[in-house]
Amino acid sequence: MTIKLNAVATATAMILGTLSTVANANLVITEYVEGSSSNKALEISNVGNSTIDLDANVYKLNLYFNGKTEVGKTETLTGTLDPGKSIVYHNSSAADAFKVDTASEITWFNGDDTIVLTKDDAVIDRIGKLGEDPGSAWSDPNNADFSTANKTLRRKASVTEGDKVADADFPGSGDQWVVLDQDTSDGLGCAGEAACSSEATPGVLLITEYVEGSSSNKAVEISNVGGTAINLDANVYKLTLFGNGGTDPGNTETLTGTLEPGKSIVFHNASAADEFKVGTASTVTYFNGNDALVLTKDDVVVDRFGKRGEDPGSAWSDPNDANFSTANKTLRRKASVTEGDAVAEADFPGTDNQWLVFDQDTFDGLGCAGETACPAEPEPTDPCTGCETLTPVADPKTFNGDAYYSNVLNGDFKTADDLKKALSTIIATGHKQLTYKQVWTALTYTDQDPGNDKNVIELYTGASISKHDNQTSGSGAGKWNREHVWAKSHGFPSESQWGYTDAHHLRPADTAVNTKRSNNDFGECSDSGEEIVFDGRGTGNYLDTAKDCFEPRDAIKGDVARMMLYMDTRYQGSDGSMPNLTLVDRTTTADELSANAPVHGTLCLLYKWHQDDPVDAADQQRNDAVYTYQGNRNPYIDRPELVKEVYGAACGDGVPALVVEGEITAPESVIEGAAFTLDASAITAGEGKILTFKWEQIAGEEKTLVGNDAVLSLTAPMVKADTALQFTLTISDGTLDTTEVINLPVTNVPLTLDITFDGNTKLTEGDSTSITATVANAPEGLTYSWKQVSGATAEFTANGPNLDVTSPQVDINQALVFELAASNEDESYKTTVSIDVQNTEEAGWRKPDGAGSFGGLMTLLLPLVWLRRRQS
Repeated sequence: MTIKLNAVATATAMILGTLSTVANANLVITEYVEGSSSNKALEISNVGNSTIDLDANVYKLNLYFNGKTEVGKTETLTGTLDPGKSIVYHNSSAADAFKVDTASEITWFNGDDTIVLTKDDAVIDRIGKLGEDPGSAWSDPNNADFSTANKTLRRKASVTEGDKVADADFPGSGDQWVVLDQDTSDGLGCAGEAACSSEATPGVLLITEYVEGSSSNKAVEISNVGGTAINLDANVYKLTLFGNGGTDPGNTETLTGTLEPGKSIVFHNASAADEFKVGTASTVTYFNGNDALVLTKDDVVVDRFGKRGEDPGSAWSDPNDANFSTANKTLRRKASVTEGDAVAEADFPGTDNQWLVFDQDTFDGLGCAGETACPAEPEPTDPCTGCETLTPVADPKTFNGDAYYSNVLNGDFKTADDLKKALSTIIATGHKQLTYKQVWTALTYTDQDPGNDKNVIELYTGASISKHDNQTSGSGAGKWNREHVWAKSHGFPSESQWGYTDAHHLRPADTAVNTKRSNNDFGECSDSGEEIVFDGRGTGNYLDTAKDCFEPRDAIKGDVARMMLYMDTRYQGSDGSMPNLTLVDRTTTADELSANAPVHGTLCLLYKWHQDDPVDAADQQRNDAVYTYQGNRNPYIDRPELVKEVYGAACGDGVPALVVEGEITAPESVIEGAAFTLDASAITAGEGKILTFKWEQIAGEEKTLVGNDAVLSLTAPMVKADTALQFTLTISDGTLDTTEVINLPVTNVPLTLDITFDGNTKLTEGDSTSITATVANAPEGLTYSWKQVSGATAEFTANGPNLDVTSPQVDINQALVFELAASNEDESYKTTVSIDVQNTEEAGWRKPDGAGSFGGLMTLLLPLVWLRRRQS
């Protein structure tokens, strides 16, 4: 029997073939909000009795648009989820009432889109029917009120496990959902059929610590001393500085993200000592002891420090506490204070002083509310928050560039595209595909701060940030995430595609700056765009959304260029679902972006950036680190000259090459110190053409002219170990030229010396002798060292090749062996000389007659032994 499936059914079957249905979990979708405009949200809850470690498996929410079976958007769940607790994702453009927990593109759904929750790719719950487009929404013939459009749906409390058949009818015969009116939001954040309880103590935002220390050691701490989290984005919370009795706002910091109960935000002066650099650098800490700080919510005072509008001189003081001062002190809020001081113009600190006083430059309380120092946090054992340890797959210490790129260095390519394809084959070999989670760990190695091994360097800001401040969930304020330098929407939107997790173009980036860069092409827009600000200062990165242009700071332009050129070379459409990535010399179109077309701009500007910002030690270190954990390399860091060979002609920097025939004759290898010849006299370029030759020797980045004839005769240098010489031969007919590369291995010959010894080597104990070593044809700079290697310890002195020895007293005749090491720079030759020492008899000692005393004794004993045996 032949069974024919339609295209959608076939695709769905293939998807479900990979989405196993054997997984069990008490993680279910408990609320779905499809409201007006962008009022969209999704709640996932742990309805079981034990905590779920979301990092122990891969939990994902996948969004499928309009009946499609290809994933449109994905959200990976991380952290732990206690029983009865929920995770909420909301649309970033939703009304404030819906902004619970985390903004996510997983909420870009309408009523006809399917949402599937998986554990290690096995379906554990769903909303909608995978592979079906119901029109505008799914409905229920048994419940006229049910709809997946313009409604809030809450899971019935009786449901304790998910709906694991993703392509079954939805909502099915056993409807599991309670239907609520459009734009109902009061159940987000708690599982169950009813609205969330409001009995919890509300969040309370206070200034809890103030540091006015020596020099620039300034900091201020703001804490949530209430019982529930504060969504700082739901209102406008600001901390404002008022200087020297002024009433006009000075430097201001806007608070963002979510602040959990008992947690703190710290702002510090960027020039403070490292101990004070907790949290975020901010100009709001540009205060002295006579400046006021005011904390507001929607411009209403909720707390203050100092008296706004009053200049107290150098500081505010307290007549009842001689130690209190707002200058040269650290002040902590008393734990008994649970609401702010909302009268900014009242006397400070007032009759009921709420502050504890600590010595100048005390910093150990920053980062935690309370009167005492913060508890010491244990050193983390993971590379970053929620990260796994990676096993190296390659060793850069043994990397041999000549061998790795030999097919290119020794190849003959007719076109630049042929060369690029050959490079692609090389750098695809050994490439280990990382998971997206493993990328977190890889970046802690590849982008480690050379001055602080606990931090990484952010690409666009250049800021150093803790490896453990990676954004795993919630607000990205003060966090770093994974920036796709080749924007993933330009060709590889799926996490399973090779380019999505290729560490050669993934970099740590400040979350806010990363968001601004978005998927814009690289271009020049410093004259027309807006400079991106980080920590109150310009970053040197510019954005012009009208031109689809992002221009990175000058210091990383070459880095960006070589990452983009790598991606264009590495991916030629031969890695499964990974398309052929193509750099174009223009900005991409809106249609190309919407289609995830594998093109990116702008090629020739990137080519120029590569030239203007050449490879440096940091590029090389990062290339080695990626190689260690991913197993392949960026050829444009190892061999920067290849950029011109591959892309130069396309960007007007290429010259047609001279076509020549014939071979260069060269030895396979040469011994150090030996003469050798490189012979290009057989090279021709057509009848009647007169050729000139230029030989250059390459050492690192330097080239030295060594000959101008067709035949080059040289002598191999003395080397400390086997090595290779590299020469380039440029052949020209006066108009065109071509260059050939010749690699010549030089073999090291171990140091060998002809050493003879003069002097008395037969001694009686206690005698002395002098031994002189003579080296035939001794090379210049030879040094000598002596040591005794066997025999009774003797007194000796050494001076170059001369050895003076006094033999020790010995009980028996023996040999004293001395080793001479003759060294020439890093090479050494060793040999030994033996001195025989004769024992002498002491005066008055006489050898016994016969067999000696022992022999005589044995003669007496033997008859006795025999007698006893006979008697027995």
